[in-house]
Amino acid sequence: MRYIVLFLFFSIYSFASLTMSKYYLSDENNQLTINEIIKKQNSQYKILTNKNSSFKVTDATIWIKVEIDKKSTFTKEYVLEMQSFYRGHIELFDKNGKFIYKYGSSLPFSNMSYQYPQIAIPLSLDEGINILYLKISSSIKMNLHTKLWEEKAFQKKILDHTVFLAIYFSGMFLLIFYNFIFFLFSKERMFLIYVFFTSSILITMLFKTGMGFAYIWSDFPEVNQLTGREFYYLFLILGVVFCKEYLHTKIKTPKLNMMLVITIYLGIVFFGLHLMLSYEDSFIFLIILNFLSFFMMFITAVYHALFIKNTQAYYILIGWSFLISGVLVALMRFLGILEVNFLTVNTPEIGTFLEITLFSMALASSYRKKQVDLENSKYQLAQINKNLEKIIEEKNKDLIEKNKNLEHEVNLNSFLLKELSHRVKNNLQVILSFLSLQSKYCKKEEVKALLDESRRRVNAISTLHELLIDTQEFNSVDIDKYLKKLIDYNKLIFNDLNIDLKTDIVSAKFPIEGATHLGLIVNELFNNSCKHAFKDIENPKIEISLKAIDKQYTLTVKDNGVGLSENSKENLGSKIIKALISQLNGVYTLKSDDGFEYTIIFRIDDKGINNEYLDSRR
Repeated sequence: MRYIVLFLFFSIYSFASLTMSKYYLSDENNQLTINEIIKKQNSQYKILTNKNSSFKVTDATIWIKVEIDKKSTFTKEYVLEMQSFYRGHIELFDKNGKFIYKYGSSLPFSNMSYQYPQIAIPLSLDEGINILYLKISSSIKMNLHTKLWEEKAFQKKILDHTVFLAIYFSGMFLLIFYNFIFFLFSKERMFLIYVFFTSSILITMLFKTGMGFAYIWSDFPEVNQLTGREFYYLFLILGVVFCKEYLHTKIKTPKLNMMLVITIYLGIVFFGLHLMLSYEDSFIFLIILNFLSFFMMFITAVYHALFIKNTQAYYILIGWSFLISGVLVALMRFLGILEVNFLTVNTPEIGTFLEITLFSMALASSYRKKQVDLENSKYQLAQINKNLEKIIEEKNKDLIEKNKNLEHEVNLNSFLLKELSHRVKNNLQVILSFLSLQSKYCKKEEVKALLDESRRRVNAISTLHELLIDTQEFNSVDIDKYLKKLIDYNKLIFNDLNIDLKTDIVSAKFPIEGATHLGLIVNELFNNSCKHAFKDIENPKIEISLKAIDKQYTLTVKDNGVGLSENSKENLGSKIIKALISQLNGVYTLKSDDGFEYTIIFRIDDKGINNEYLDSRR
């Protein structure tokens, strides 16, 4: 069963000689006809007075009998206005039971007697007692104010009210449009939240004032079956969201932010319950959400204004104060504490307009502050950049000066290295000359042979220094150029043997130490082959190859000579070779089955000889 609470406040317009009496009767079973109502005596009705003006009924029809005693007045035309009548029907009958007109929210707006969203019943009153019967039915709770107007005064009231609402809704629409355009240009999310928030207020007020029925869905009265509460829920939820985002509660006040988030989720749950429950049953959830959302937003704004010292919070605080004031005035009017007049009737509109205006100003102020902070940040960044540029410029000057000094030192070191290499080379050349002279004047062949070997070993080192001077590199050498130059020199010494020489040497950079050891090894092996391998060999051949696989090198020196006999003893050259292989941290293999083949494996990387290389053959 639905309960309808009608608060009937019949304002007695005391036109000099006009009095009105009111009676009501509840038809619990909805079975009484107008003729039966007319036959009932006044004693069967209940008298309505200002002190006894409310009653509760079930899904009953309410019959109201109005007696207007009109004496001598010049005015004949009057209007009986039913204010705040949103959902329901009113049927009007004269004293004889004749049906005059039907008014209701389910009828098109064109059925209204006046182009006015509230119910206004035109009356033509004669002198004497005028009796009217009103049959009222509604499916929701209702606050019904009834007022009797002279027609001219009512026409002026309609004009004033229409102008006021036109200004109110135009202002709201302009604020929504302005902030939406601002959102499109600024991409600030807060402006979009404001647009949705204000739009929910706008639609709620279209229902509340009846302006939506009058000018938007006038030909679709079924839309009036919506109560407007759905959008009021959205208004409360979006209001909390706006307060939360605008005051940045997530960062500044996490605990208050959590309470606001809980309020938002409760609002969503209550909204879902409202859609499932009846109008009356869901009313309690709207009251809870209304109190909770206003309380949380007000407390949050107060805390941010007083304790966080956020001046932007004053906009929120004052804005909600305007809205709450408007709601309180409307409530006091509803309870009969305040009289029904232009101000008390329109306080919700005035309060909401002042609220959204302040919120719009708050957004503009916040955006301006953000822009000022951004400009200040840019200025500070520019100053920092200037300071950094000065520091960098000073550092660059220091670096340039240090580079000049370092370049001078490098050039000096390069000159000294070059000079040292020249001197080493010259000294080696002197030693070579001494050895050559000594060899010429030596009469013993055995000593002469030893001197020639020493000369070739010194030449191997001298050739390396010669390459260093030519390439201007003093920490590495092209191993292929070095070995080929060394082999060509030795081949020229044994030119009378007509040796068929083949070389296959990889192109690589070797550190000086590794190149020296390898050059001496090649020098010894080549000379040993030329001296001992080709007795009675018609076509002597020597093959020298150096190959690389991932910094691991393999040196192979091979000839087609007589090889080593079983009784051959280890000479000085062999000892030198083994000592040099040890310096390279390498391993070697020797084959003498068919000619002579000497293979050495070692590693050299960018840091030099790899001392960690191990081989199972070692």
